[in-house]
Amino acid sequence: MNIRFLRTFCVVADKGSLAAAARHLGLANASVAEQIRALEKALDATLTVRRGQGIALTEAGQAVLGSARQIVAQADDLHQVAQAGSLRGRLRVGAISTALISLMPRALQRLADEHPDIEMKVVPGTSAGLLTMLDYGEIDCALAVRPPFKLPKTLSWQSVRNEPLVFVGPPSDPGLSIAARLRGAPFIRMDRNAWTGQIVSRFLADRKLELRELFELDAPETIVILAAEGLGVSLLPDWGIVPPVGRALDIGPVDDGRYGREVGIIGHRGPAEALIDAFGALLREPEPTMP
Repeated sequence: MNIRFLRTFCVVADKGSLAAAARHLGLANASVAEQIRALEKALDATLTVRRGQGIALTEAGQAVLGSARQIVAQADDLHQVAQAGSLRGRLRVGAISTALISLMPRALQRLADEHPDIEMKVVPGTSAGLLTMLDYGEIDCALAVRPPFKLPKTLSWQSVRNEPLVFVGPPSDPGLSIAARLRGAPFIRMDRNAWTGQIVSRFLADRKLELRELFELDAPETIVILAAEGLGVSLLPDWGIVPPVGRALDIGPVDDGRYGREVGIIGHRGPAEALIDAFGALLREPEPTMP
């Protein structure tokens, strides 16, 4: 049985169409269809059926999918096993947007200097979305917010840093309390369903703050821009927030460590652990001090 055909089958199942799978794999539609037919012949079962413009899995396809994912993941791990004892190989890392601009550049530079035989692929996403990618075996680890629930035993957690919750808004009277500043302007809210948004919601609920909400979005960098433009105020984790060029911005702590956001690495336990640990160590290295 061809591992490549199993990988194609998993992508077709994820994308829901031959055309989307072909684009993802960089293949012709006919090649994807031929690989699925060859896999079906090898298994003596029909795995997919056409449904409208897309593809759906048959009962046999649904039954095969979980094992197919495991086989593909194990095949991907073989390279790491073969390189046991040396830090070399491919590491697929997902990262939330704020980590991409604050933590990743320095870590990637150090990785290139200290571990040149590690090939890194970086994939952007939200914390919840990256966890789903981990479940599907599409990435090896994720630089994300610590989940508000217990991780399964197949995944590990390495803390990288804690980001305190801060008030973000246009310049205002420094004598005003955080509560007064929040009530005094429209509130731009982090998506309450996002893990970071849940921290913000807990802060507001604990202080019984009912605010005049303007927008709700899961895009912290955009919220900073909107606040700097004077459209409203917000509460965000401080990943190293800086005002947009040419704009002034008040950034002040809420003075309560209970609402910090913990950022770290969620990783698969297995052959890639050594690479994940090396990457985590680079992320935790302190910034160099200025002379």
